[in-house]
Amino acid sequence: MKPTDSIPLLSSASRPTILIVDDDEAIQDLVNIYTQEQGFQTRSCPNAETALEDMRKFFCPIVITDVQMPGMGGLSLCRKLRTGKWPGYVYIIVMTGHDQEDGVVEALDAGADDYLHKGAPPAELRARLRVAERIVTLEQRLRRTLESKARQAASDALTGLPNRRTFDRRLNAEFKRARRFGEPISVLLIDADHFKQVNDQYGHHVGDEVLRRLAATLREHLPREYDVLARIGGEEFAAVLPHTSRDDAATVAERLRAAIESTPFATAAGKLRVTVSIGIGSLSNRVSMEPQTTLDVLDEADRGLYESKRLGRNQVTVAPATEPRTLLEVSS
Repeated sequence: MKPTDSIPLLSSASRPTILIVDDDEAIQDLVNIYTQEQGFQTRSCPNAETALEDMRKFFCPIVITDVQMPGMGGLSLCRKLRTGKWPGYVYIIVMTGHDQEDGVVEALDAGADDYLHKGAPPAELRARLRVAERIVTLEQRLRRTLESKARQAASDALTGLPNRRTFDRRLNAEFKRARRFGEPISVLLIDADHFKQVNDQYGHHVGDEVLRRLAATLREHLPREYDVLARIGGEEFAAVLPHTSRDDAATVAERLRAAIESTPFATAAGKLRVTVSIGIGSLSNRVSMEPQTTLDVLDEADRGLYESKRLGRNQVTVAPATEPRTLLEVSS
């Protein structure tokens, strides 16, 4: 590249980091100067092998690489970058000192996004980097938007907890794992007592405040990261407790019940006291001709919840597990 056409310093706002791959130190230094003048941060590697190692440690969304280098060439590097798994899209600019149309086609077929002659003026590099930055920025925005939509689809808008769909998916996954390794797993169904009265007396905006604070309190008292707490209905919550027996689940449930009972919730209508009723369902370790399913465990928790309500609310109930059917019962 010819060291002419000085490039003005662009905005110092956060910009993509560029990885420069070339065995020629003079070219490395020159490209570094031009890109840094535009406000980009850069990293440099003398060969493709080092570049791949560097990318795994310090991801760079834009790569400028020479074609001909000792060892792995630039086109092989393009192919490796295209088949690798990265946090985002990698925009690849291939540099060469040759003016051959076949070389351009070969580079694009290998996965390059753009092609730059080493004799090109800095203004051309500047223009191509603007294209690269625009593509990378758009990809990153799209990725963030999709991730945000995925989170929204998996979450309850009011409380931020996982929603019913996410709860069912996580329960099925944890249940399969527990069955495979013979480990205990339990489910809690948690219902806010007399919640309709809160809405009727104070309005839905206060009811929403109560649900948000209820969710936060439940989450606070389920400290294990792998426990799953979800909002599965209006005032109904559920928790999946991996590695937790029926007896241990009862201890956890009582801790949650007591925490809610002893924590007045500050709302626009003043401090309100709320209680919850909880039912427990657990995977049995018994061997039967018809293994338990997630529906069996949820049904057991639901029967426990119903019993807690029937007995006066603000309590935890472990309903007796349904006995597994025998072969004779299955065939009848």
